Amino acid sequence: MHNTDRMDEIKKMSNKGKTISNAKKAILLINLGTPDSYQVKDVRKYLKEFLSDRRVIEASSFIWQPILRLFILPFRSPKTAKLYESIWFQDKQLSPLMYYTQAQARKLADKLGNEVIVDFAMRYGEPSIKAKIEALSVQGVTEITIVPLYPQYSATTTASVYDEVFRVLQTMRYQPNIVGVAPYYQHPAYIKALKQSVLSYLETIDFTPDVLLLSFHGIPLECVQKGDPYQAHCLQTFELLKSALSETKLDIQVSFQSRFGPKEWLKPYTTEVLANLAKKGKKNVLVMAPGFAADCLETLEELKETERETFLNAGGQHYAVIPCLNDRDEHIEMLKTIIGE
Repeated sequence: MHNTDRMDEIKKMSNKGKTISNAKKAILLINLGTPDSYQVKDVRKYLKEFLSDRRVIEASSFIWQPILRLFILPFRSPKTAKLYESIWFQDKQLSPLMYYTQAQARKLADKLGNEVIVDFAMRYGEPSIKAKIEALSVQGVTEITIVPLYPQYSATTTASVYDEVFRVLQTMRYQPNIVGVAPYYQHPAYIKALKQSVLSYLETIDFTPDVLLLSFHGIPLECVQKGDPYQAHCLQTFELLKSALSETKLDIQVSFQSRFGPKEWLKPYTTEVLANLAKKGKKNVLVMAPGFAADCLETLEELKETERETFLNAGGQHYAVIPCLNDRDEHIEMLKTIIGE
């Protein structure tokens, strides 16, 4: 083979599979994940992957895996499947988290134009981070901006995303450049989007809230004691949003939800705060979950249904949950802003 023929062959090999898009940069939005369906087998598969992550459950695999496989998955999967069924978007055959994350990627792509590819992945379940990074590489992408959709950093969430990103890169012969977007818990655009969401929702309800409760997902207290900044980030978001909403004169409080297992988690617990508010005569409560970029099981079932019962059974009268930022225009504009910095 002549040298020119050899060079042509090398060029063909180098360009193979990389002609789908002219864009060389991509943005990858990453959220926690969702089962493929609310069937028990799919929920079990999802929970197994999620609860096997050492960033999520910091315990020896030799001890934890038998507990997970023999006790937690057999009993928790059917119960969780029923909860997913109750919130599933039946007409779209998608979970709310999947639907809104798709919409976020699509709307961000529309806003940014053709200069960059915008896609999304899930840390657990499908579409996986591995599949999306490999697909982007095939398209000739040489730089990927990773956007963990967690405003407040935690090793249990944000760090786990980057763990997986770099695990994928370890298997690749040619690695794209990776750019990470910093946690945006105190970014003015984020606080502005939250403020707009609250003000808009206040116009839709027929009661005056005694309290606006900001409910963040909890983590074990020992994680914070070991150096996780999550609690500090949540409290900074709380203080900034409280200041931004000062003109409303709302009594704004903070709590932590979704406790799992016997260990002590961040307090105060949302369920206890709601019960105590009702008992103290705070009969009208509005709840917001600023740490969730899209509505999901924790907001649509836990907050909107289970905690509603907690509050009403304790004597509350009016209870409402503000939708997450989801695919609202101000959320997409916020993402554009933080990615562009």
